[in-house]
Amino acid sequence: MREITHAFKIDRDKCRGKLACMGRCPTQALRVKDGKAEVISELCIDCGNCLKACPSGAISATTHSLKAVWKNKYKVAVPSPVLFSQFPDGISSAQIIEGLKSIGFDAVYILSVENALVNKAIREFVAQWKGPFPLIPPYCPVIVRLIQVAYPGMIGQLLPIEVQRELAGREAKRKYAKMLGISTDEVAAIHVTPCQAKSISIVEPAEGAKSYLDGGIGISDVYNAILTYAQSSKESESKIPEKDIFFSAEMFQGVLRGQRRNLHGFHYIPLTGLRNVIHVFDDVEKGKMRLVDFLECYACWGGCTNGNLTVDNFYVARSKLHRLVTELPEKSPVIEAEVEKRYSSQDFFLKAPLKPRSIKGDMGNLKERIKRIKEAEAILTTLPGLNCGLCGAPSCKALANDIASGEAKKTDCIFFSKDRLDRLRSIYLTNKK
Repeated sequence: MREITHAFKIDRDKCRGKLACMGRCPTQALRVKDGKAEVISELCIDCGNCLKACPSGAISATTHSLKAVWKNKYKVAVPSPVLFSQFPDGISSAQIIEGLKSIGFDAVYILSVENALVNKAIREFVAQWKGPFPLIPPYCPVIVRLIQVAYPGMIGQLLPIEVQRELAGREAKRKYAKMLGISTDEVAAIHVTPCQAKSISIVEPAEGAKSYLDGGIGISDVYNAILTYAQSSKESESKIPEKDIFFSAEMFQGVLRGQRRNLHGFHYIPLTGLRNVIHVFDDVEKGKMRLVDFLECYACWGGCTNGNLTVDNFYVARSKLHRLVTELPEKSPVIEAEVEKRYSSQDFFLKAPLKPRSIKGDMGNLKERIKRIKEAEAILTTLPGLNCGLCGAPSCKALANDIASGEAKKTDCIFFSKDRLDRLRSIYLTNKK
């Protein structure tokens, strides 16, 4: 099975096997063996719940070096709108853009046009869609992976339209390659992202195709350098007049209110927080949400403004975005003209179809899979049903599946092995801190 790149790593030396991470994983991707946590790669959706739950600090976000793309002839930053909500009052958008250039970017590409293009494509797609509802946009990589792993029957309800950051990466490479007379391969488009999952989605796109972006760098990684630059510069020294940045209220409303305004007239529900999303997805699977046209889902509570690579207080950042919206025109003639120019000639669909992720326990022919399912069901009836986790699996059902797949033994359950209990006593008394 192909190795999957993930956003988090486990330091086995720090891990004390406390089981907290295992209990918080929404897709049961973690096991604890010999007092150390291990991840089942194909089940991990990069949500970061394990990182927040680990009491030993053994789980950390991985970083992917940008050294290779940094050597490109021309480097373009493609910042998330969230970046502009992170800085203290008095620091302008122009200063933030100049700050990005001060750390090595040659240009900054604002995705206002791509936001408007995607909004228009979504309106038309929802209005013409004849398949099952509700439709779900692929904005949040964690949500896409959740569906691939835990709700494969809903794959067809994922909106097959590219996200704004990808389209912006494509256009930035085209624009600056043409302007400079170089190939698009010599232009590096780097997303300034509010979360680790979006950075990983560039390295490991959910649909298996190559990203238009060349890498991702966290807002927290560039924040101090931009702040230092902005505080040492004067507003009057900015090389970019605010009126020429081509922001629109629509771009920031996407962060604040999602598709609510864009899909006026459709039955639209916004969802934030992975637990809330899972609860609603369970209802979708049961056929309870058929009258809903559109579910806009984000794994982070409150959306991208609360991503794990942001810096500012969530509520303060939201307040700044609200102020930005009130200060900007609802529509920009420049943006609207560009949308009209590009919409009919551009492809907005995903480069490859989204598919359920291959899970090791689901492999084999139909006869083999049915045999494993029946064996797991029979084993489950003999287990205590306490879901205590001391076997190293998050639930008795998970242990039964592991046993049926040959990944565990029945004696891993403490009710079936005194040796197991003695072994756990030795591990946890030794590791006690």
